[in-house]
Amino acid sequence: MAVVEFLISDFEKLCGFPKDKIIEGLTSIGAPCEEEPETKKLLVELTPNRPDWFALEGLARSLRAYYKKETKYYSAKKGDYVVLVDESVSKIRPYTACAVVKNLKFTDERIIDMVQVQEKLNATLGRRVKRFGMGIYPLHQISFPLRYTTMKPEEIRYMPLNYAHEAGAAEILEKHPKGQEYGHIIKNFGKWPVFLDANNEVMALIPIVNSAKTGQVDLSTKDVFIEVTGIDGSAISAALNIVATMFADMGGEIHSVEVRYPKRKVTTPDLEPKKMAIDAKKTSKILGVELSQKEISSLAARMGYDSRGSSVLVPPFRADVIHEVDVIEDIAIAYGYNKFEPTLPNFFSTGKKNTKNDATRRAMEGMGFLEITTFILTNKEKLSRVGFANAKEVENPAGMEYTCLRPTLLADLISTFEINKTKGIPQRFFEIGTVFSDDLEKTNLIFGVIDEKLEYSDVKGFLQTLMMERGETFELKKTDNSAFDSERAADVFVEGKRIGVFGRINKKVLEGFGLGFEAYACEISL
Repeated sequence: MAVVEFLISDFEKLCGFPKDKIIEGLTSIGAPCEEEPETKKLLVELTPNRPDWFALEGLARSLRAYYKKETKYYSAKKGDYVVLVDESVSKIRPYTACAVVKNLKFTDERIIDMVQVQEKLNATLGRRVKRFGMGIYPLHQISFPLRYTTMKPEEIRYMPLNYAHEAGAAEILEKHPKGQEYGHIIKNFGKWPVFLDANNEVMALIPIVNSAKTGQVDLSTKDVFIEVTGIDGSAISAALNIVATMFADMGGEIHSVEVRYPKRKVTTPDLEPKKMAIDAKKTSKILGVELSQKEISSLAARMGYDSRGSSVLVPPFRADVIHEVDVIEDIAIAYGYNKFEPTLPNFFSTGKKNTKNDATRRAMEGMGFLEITTFILTNKEKLSRVGFANAKEVENPAGMEYTCLRPTLLADLISTFEINKTKGIPQRFFEIGTVFSDDLEKTNLIFGVIDEKLEYSDVKGFLQTLMMERGETFELKKTDNSAFDSERAADVFVEGKRIGVFGRINKKVLEGFGLGFEAYACEISL
């Protein structure tokens, strides 16, 4: 969950409703909030599936639709602004979408809100800027045409925002807070992506940090240039639309930018609403209530959709709407969850215990191991700590903790050691769980031991007992695995087929989890 905060007075002014009606409306549409009397602010709790609500303007827009069925359309005036994209960015962060917004009036509070929206979008929809990063620049400080290109790290030098002095790119990655947080995204490439203006001024090291000279919005700023740059073209376009429409609701005027790739041209932003068919019968069946097409259109209007017969127009800032079911969910919200009457299913089925891995489970318990159960979903940061770089990502995750399907049980095992490190040693845990690797769903077993001192032969004995109970003969072959010590790591083979890995967990991996003991682990496919 993400929490955003706004002044109540700004809210009332923007949406035209009193405080009590604002709180009631936000709660009804799925954005519960509470008043903080000391600061005269509203704290709004949001799920990341509505990134347009990170902006005060987005929440106010939704409230006006909910109470007044108000729908607003946006457009961009044709601008003469050009961004040239160099071929060299194609293998690192290949896409960018840009816009110019003019005639803005910033206050201190509106600048704080702008930064909040930018940071929340980068963290959620942008997957902590791995998917995309966003920069907002005062237009009068930059000269067009702009260039999105790459440079050698030693060639990049500028003064980043919130830094004491001019610095080279390597220093920025090492010492600047944003460089420390996001530097891993680009540091392994030979050249790093940058935005340059026509005077070769570095506007930003992408996706790390803007220049203090060309990238700092203040009270004197009237016009801004926005760039969203990364690896996912759809998410980039959606993020740009959210920010551009936010500025438009602040009174700004959107102008288009022509982005010229080596072999094509794209004009951004694309603010055309998308038409999506909504079937009345399907909607009624999913929700369990009979709704006519007219009633569906009326309920959709309360959630900001304009209707065209049996279709709705999805606003350009709704990054979360990718399927008809997303609109039906909004219709359910407008209808009111409290109005749905719970019913029992009209069918009955009996379940039975899954005994498939009971023998393995009994063997582990008999050797003194305690069974754990962890989540199938994890995140890439956690996986990277045990040397896994690739995993299937969830397209629209509810939070940053669970963004991908786990390809291994190892990270969760070590996390369990971390959580229980004050409970005394030795500790022995095992898990039988689902993993996803090579586009397949598999069931793996992992067991691990942590103690002050462990012998390889002793822990190997657990594997021998397990395989004997399973009626299988195994052999170990030395392997190189970054999660394990090179001298104490082996692949496990059964009938010539590799089924897993066994060994002493690398000391640096353990230290990354705050563990100072020795630990062994074995993970095999069942």
